[in-house]
Amino acid sequence: MPNLKGVADKLIHAFNTHDAAGLARLYAEDQVTILPGAPGPVEGRKDKEALVAGYFRAFPDLRLNISLVLASGNHLVCEGRMKGTHNGPMVSPEGEMPPTGRPADIRMIFVLRVRPDGLIDEDRTYFDEAEFLKQLDLLETVVCLGSSPRGTAAVALRAQSV
Repeated sequence: MPNLKGVADKLIHAFNTHDAAGLARLYAEDQVTILPGAPGPVEGRKDKEALVAGYFRAFPDLRLNISLVLASGNHLVCEGRMKGTHNGPMVSPEGEMPPTGRPADIRMIFVLRVRPDGLIDEDRTYFDEAEFLKQLDLLETVVCLGSSPRGTAAVALRAQSV
């Protein structure tokens, strides 16, 4: 069994040094990441690298501060905050959004499944996408949120583009 705390430490270090390639190497080639706002799962190591590189481009000062790491069996649960300033273009399902110059500080949790070889093959990331978009001034009000992350994203992005 791999050292799960070591996996978490490597992931946090790669994220906070904006090493998209290094972070992606912590994931299996056939990894699957599920997160709010994505039109579907992010599949494969290359797409994971592109996803986090996009975060780093949109938020050049992006930092991940983890306050809790729990390990059980082959799973890791990490809770913390992501903070950064939207100073670069951000890709969304609706197209590229120009920088707002606004800060974002969101609570987040990710649940990782780690294979016996120490590579992550599943990443389920959770955060309040509506709150994230409000902080960036990309969403003024949300009248009704769906019960699924995709429903939330569809409402939020429609409101932003009005």
